[in-house]
Amino acid sequence: MIISHIIGQSRIGFNRDLKKCLENCFEFNQYFDKNKNYLNELKKKILYNNWNLKINNNIDYINIGDFSFYDHILDNIFNINCIPKRFKIKNNENFFKNYFTLAKGDSNNQPLEMKKWFNTNYHYLVPEYDLDTKFLLNLSALKNDICFAKIFKKKIKFIIIGPLTFLKLGKIKDNNLKNRLLLLPDLLLTYFSLINELGDNVDLIQIDEPILILNLSLVWLKCLKNVYNILCSYFTNIIITTYFEQINETYLKYIENINFFSIHLDLINYKKINDFIKNENIKYNYISLGIIDGKNIWKNNLEKSFYIISNIKKKIMISTSCSLIHVPVDLNSEKFKNKKIKIIKNWISFGNQKLEEIKNLLEMYDFNLINNKKKYINKNFIKNVFFVMNKKKSKLIFVKNIQNKIKKININDFKYRINYNLRRDIQKKYFKLNLLTTTTIGSFPQTSKIRKIRIDYKNKIISKYDYENLLKKEIYFIVKKQLDYNLDIIVHGEPERNDMVEYFAESIEGFLITNNGWVQSYGSRYVKPPIIYGDMYIKNYLTLNWIKYSQNLTKKPLKGMLTGPITMIKWSFRRIDQPNYITSLQIALVLKKEIKKLEKIGIKIIQIDEPAIREFLPIKNNKYKYYFNWAIKTFILILNGLKNNTQIHTHICYSEFNNIINFIKDLNVDVISIETSRSNMSITKILNSYDNDIGLGVYDIHTKRKMEINYAIYLIKIIINNIDIKKIWINPDCGLKTRKWFEIDKSLKNISYCSRIFKNLRLLT
Repeated sequence: MIISHIIGQSRIGFNRDLKKCLENCFEFNQYFDKNKNYLNELKKKILYNNWNLKINNNIDYINIGDFSFYDHILDNIFNINCIPKRFKIKNNENFFKNYFTLAKGDSNNQPLEMKKWFNTNYHYLVPEYDLDTKFLLNLSALKNDICFAKIFKKKIKFIIIGPLTFLKLGKIKDNNLKNRLLLLPDLLLTYFSLINELGDNVDLIQIDEPILILNLSLVWLKCLKNVYNILCSYFTNIIITTYFEQINETYLKYIENINFFSIHLDLINYKKINDFIKNENIKYNYISLGIIDGKNIWKNNLEKSFYIISNIKKKIMISTSCSLIHVPVDLNSEKFKNKKIKIIKNWISFGNQKLEEIKNLLEMYDFNLINNKKKYINKNFIKNVFFVMNKKKSKLIFVKNIQNKIKKININDFKYRINYNLRRDIQKKYFKLNLLTTTTIGSFPQTSKIRKIRIDYKNKIISKYDYENLLKKEIYFIVKKQLDYNLDIIVHGEPERNDMVEYFAESIEGFLITNNGWVQSYGSRYVKPPIIYGDMYIKNYLTLNWIKYSQNLTKKPLKGMLTGPITMIKWSFRRIDQPNYITSLQIALVLKKEIKKLEKIGIKIIQIDEPAIREFLPIKNNKYKYYFNWAIKTFILILNGLKNNTQIHTHICYSEFNNIINFIKDLNVDVISIETSRSNMSITKILNSYDNDIGLGVYDIHTKRKMEINYAIYLIKIIINNIDIKKIWINPDCGLKTRKWFEIDKSLKNISYCSRIFKNLRLLT
């Protein structure tokens, strides 16, 4: 018999129930007392549905700990009471008020910083540590979940982020704390107490230690060994999990003799599983195989998976490679009428379907075990083989003309433009730009009125003519607002765009847009990643009509907005049948055509958004060079042939630049805009060596807090103190689509006002 389990399950509900509930609470500021019971009942409903799905698909364990109202790291912070003292929270009576204060900030405090969860598009909230950080158990929510779970009379698995990962991903906020590992003894005692407190109420303890895929120093590895030697000497039901990459092989000697119940491996990214299994030093009861892809949406090749598990002689568990929070909930909610799309749907598997794939593997394995047969073929197996083979041979995937274009790309297509210092002089004179140029990242509030216009057009309630005229009125309003703010560079505000990736994907052949394929990006913000199924090209231009109209509304420079190829790939479910760089080159050719046309009609500032360039970075730093080689070439291909007075911007948000700043320089864009507000401008210290212009994000748009004049002046002083003022642009840290007009009016006016104060001071010139 094989044991089955799931690393984690989606918590958003079948119809984005959690998002709708939370945003209603946030809107009316009632997320603590008034709606406490409603939020808890919604949690029960989502858990009930998730657990029933597991039971119906013969999954052996139901999970506790993978649900979160906002973020699983934030849950950990509360479970062990590691709340930063700057929030001055003395008790946990108003749980929801305290919980969402850390996530969204308040009048006195910025929220916790956000960072990307390894190489995914999920954002987690960063724990904060100081020398006085204490850890105390707070298990009230978990105990309620356990009581509820016992009704189902199934084995229970408790899930928690491991102590080493929790420490490693946090941020030290105290100069007196030189080494975060000094907090490990107290943290270990807290974890020990937590597991001991759970006792016989749970059958399995899943401790996630994804930092095992990173490059760790010797002291971290020794701590890893000591921590789990202690825990596993007392508790025999611990499964340690890693995902997103292969464990560094040198780390195995530190954990191979520890008495784990099981170790989980992400088989989608594990290339040497046989070497691991043949290791005679491994003493674990079970090896957990993440054989179902938890990050992508293609059907599992059941024939291949069955072969793998059938040839493993050790006791195994089968599971998803990682948590299913990274894929949509249910493919059955997609109602496609188009014949071509119906074919593509047969190649796809969402979260619920991945549970069914585990069930199919279990049935195949159990039947062969009982009947001692080498092959077991049932209806689901036959269907799976047919669809997997059909996808490989489909003419929908490969377009001969596009493949030929890629083959014709040569070294002459990868020539840099002239030196940036020369370009800067040309552009400053052309645009008549002064110091501390102000602009925005691109999008403005997506009001209910704008969303209704788009929905009405999609549902054919209004004509194309009416749709375009209504949106032109919105663009006029947005441009006028920016002129009132006295911003230097204007954008059209993107009212026609539902999403920075989906909008472009709708017009590019080779993309499939789902109706309900939502996944969580952070908190109550969800995205609907398109699916890249085939070669990409465009029949019409992407942004031309809207830009032409907007251009006539202002004499100030207008910035065109495009989403870059790296982000288009990373924020989509991408192809696995060809290298990423080929897909990237295909999108680059699409954008190159668009940019040349924009340049021709007089749009001389163009922003190519690449917020995902850091998160696409390989986990292993020995693969950085290969990744940046093709990523940078993609950019050079797009920009090759542009005039020197055409200024190219790119936007990168919530990224750590320390180890990639030199690669970023090689993109050779004219202006790079980045998020800096939540980190209190700490990144400016490493940006002083960056030669090209930099747009610093001083306004945190992920919170309702307004940008006050005093604070804007404070941040700009930090920037000028660290970076040459001739290189500085001032902007929000990200697009403004999620904000309200009353929130941004004051903030953008203050940013512009403060920028003018500094630029008018002679001592800075």
